[in-house]
Amino acid sequence: GKMAAVLERSFIEICGFERETLPRFREVTVNLEVAALPGGQKFPDSAGAFHYEESGKLLSVTSNRFIHWSTSGDTVQLVEQSLDTNLLNNAVRLKFIHCTVLPGGVAIQETLNNVIILVCTNQTVHRLVLPHPSRMYRSELVTELHMQSVFTDVGKLTSTTSPPCSALR
Repeated sequence: GKMAAVLERSFIEICGFERETLPRFREVTVNLEVAALPGGQKFPDSAGAFHYEESGKLLSVTSNRFIHWSTSGDTVQLVEQSLDTNLLNNAVRLKFIHCTVLPGGVAIQETLNNVIILVCTNQTVHRLVLPHPSRMYRSELVTELHMQSVFTDVGKLTSTTSPPCSALR
């Protein structure tokens, strides 16, 4: 009957650009040579989101733009999304060897020049410093259909001698 017709309907997002349906995660392994703690304590998974200060400002580089994350065991998944453009290289998976990410152990802040991500595990604290989108795109007016995500260079950073995640002890 009538109820079935209502249940079959669903919402679709209409946008003027081609969006990848499934994010392709780039894997980054962080190995600080810490030994696994005995007892293997399990922590619950967690998730959260961050939106930019100017995410509500029309035509700003961070308009309708946000980052969401989820943690499970030794892994943090981070995805940056935009409702206005298709963000390239926008998904990264950080794996911390012999560490467990604490519930709610991810915090994201923005400064004028950077997006800073803190990750707390049961043994370490890591700081990831990324360029702010407004520093990546100089022009005030953003109308491009494809833009680079703040996570674009995470892979490159790990291949250099200074890892993007620095352990603060």
